[in-house]
Amino acid sequence: MVLVALASVRAAPIRAQDDAPLQLSVSPRDGDLHIRIGDLFSDHNVTDALHSGLPLRIRIVAGLWKDGFFDSEKGRGEWRASVIYDPLEQRYRVSTGTSTDVPVDSIGGLAQALQQGFSLPLKPKEKGRYYYLAQVEVETLSLTDLEELQRWLKGDLASAVAGNEKVETAVGRGMRRVLVRMLGLPTKRYRVKSHTFEVDAQGNVSGVGGK
Repeated sequence: MVLVALASVRAAPIRAQDDAPLQLSVSPRDGDLHIRIGDLFSDHNVTDALHSGLPLRIRIVAGLWKDGFFDSEKGRGEWRASVIYDPLEQRYRVSTGTSTDVPVDSIGGLAQALQQGFSLPLKPKEKGRYYYLAQVEVETLSLTDLEELQRWLKGDLASAVAGNEKVETAVGRGMRRVLVRMLGLPTKRYRVKSHTFEVDAQGNVSGVGGK
């Protein structure tokens, strides 16, 4: 059953994997989740924002769900990356949390660079019937940034007042974020679901090729 699982995920509808920039597959050996990152940059609004100097944040969240009368989440993982365009070098820089950024010459090579830095181990550890739900978000501001902006709009400058940063810095940052949202810069979300598969008491996986 998917009803309970859907309640815990943001409002993006589940899409067929054929037309989503995120592909899920299940290892027939141990039920491990494999994610292939597709074209996240086909939307010209996203590329226009990137070429305007705004960094793009990419966030992938995946959950392992046990199918039952009430579905239950048995595991969750999250992965983040960012992409910045350097107009002087006319190159992109991909950061996936490693020690060095990866330079990319063309927008067509971004998916491959992201894939190389991707790591999100997730697999079942007990007998049962399972499926994976995963969502990718591409945005010009992170959700944390937006939450900070919402607090700023409510007049919450506690961080600045407490001496953690200057008041004018906090206000200036908040104003920039207001302008970004007023300009309608894009936030894209795609959510996909794997097929359901079985794991027996010995850890053997079946139904990987099913729907």
